[in-house]
Amino acid sequence: MSETAQKSFELANDVKSLVSLDEVFKYDEERHRKLVATKPWDKDPHYFSEINISALALLKMVMHAKSGGRLEIMGLLLGKITEHKMFVMDSFALPVEGTETRVNAQAAAYEYMTAYIESAKKVGRLENAIGWYHSHPGYGCWLSGIDVSTQMLNQQFQEPFVAIVVSIVQLF
Repeated sequence: MSETAQKSFELANDVKSLVSLDEVFKYDEERHRKLVATKPWDKDPHYFSEINISALALLKMVMHAKSGGRLEIMGLLLGKITEHKMFVMDSFALPVEGTETRVNAQAAAYEYMTAYIESAKKVGRLENAIGWYHSHPGYGCWLSGIDVSTQMLNQQFQEPFVAIVVSIVQLF
């Protein structure tokens, strides 16, 4: 019974198994450096055609969004890039204040983010910050004008950088 439910979920959500799972977890610093140096996304805004999000990162984003209730939340995405793909391996919450229409990412949140990334490197985590996420509780997944401004600001300091919007709707 549970196998049938899992297969149904995978088909309904276009879940794909990776051919070589080990390959996803390998980090090739030289390959990353070359890709960042050439910045092919500057020439082609559709360069990244696929984003893979680990179950861990997705679960943490959804739990964080749910914990915010009707208030918006914000977090950072850690992972890696390869040719035409982004891999989100992990995510973590940022300490920001949110309202129903605006997430206020103050300087303290950026300091927290920087300290977290530096600490992760010290313990051997190789993932880079590759994006951010935030919630639109109950009003859909789209980038508002404020979100676009935040994304443009982030891209001035880190490229490539993806934005993900999570919308949690309470059904019961």
